[in-house]
Amino acid sequence: MHVSDSSAPLTLAQQAAVARICYALEQPGAVVLLCGPGGAGKSTVLAHVEGCRQLQSRAVCRRGLDDVQELLDGRGGREPSLDTLLVDDAHLAGDGELSRLVSRCRSSRGPAGVVLAGEGRLFPLIARDARLEQLVRLRATLPPFSLDESRLLLASALTAAGPSKNRDAVARCIHEIAGGIPAVVRRLADTVSVFADAHPAHVIVPDDIETMHRRLSVNAA
Repeated sequence: MHVSDSSAPLTLAQQAAVARICYALEQPGAVVLLCGPGGAGKSTVLAHVEGCRQLQSRAVCRRGLDDVQELLDGRGGREPSLDTLLVDDAHLAGDGELSRLVSRCRSSRGPAGVVLAGEGRLFPLIARDARLEQLVRLRATLPPFSLDESRLLLASALTAAGPSKNRDAVARCIHEIAGGIPAVVRRLADTVSVFADAHPAHVIVPDDIETMHRRLSVNAA
């Protein structure tokens, strides 16, 4: 299961997704899809939906796909009371698996709401299952950051980049390397901050970002 902080600040797109999902889940038996690239904030959105005031009277459970079947089967203890199930990594499901999951959830708990969150494969996966597609009440998409959103996220990290023209160039470089993916933007921002603390006299430039990114990529490999 992905662990995300529901107190983490949301972008406008993420706020809109939370509001739309919570509204859709007010309908009994609603099936909702949340799609976006890895690192776009799907787990963070689910964490906020889990704590949504509109759903406080319900039993809401957030799980990764691997944990869901065990939860529904009641393995390891009595099957829990549950009104709304939030499923992360739903794009990893095999053909027919999501339909069986939703049917199992609805049959065991009546009109339970289900949110299926995943990456790009999720929408075509649902489209191949006509019965499941008919149950979908909402399709929400999380796009990558715009350059302006990346700049806002990077504001505190760019104080070591000197004049505003250079800060803008560094922000654009980070945004382009990250492809606008929030998780990658944040990771580079954290690296910039660590580097700036270690080298307070150095003015960070785009070439530094390229070097940091290459080192991060090597370490990740």
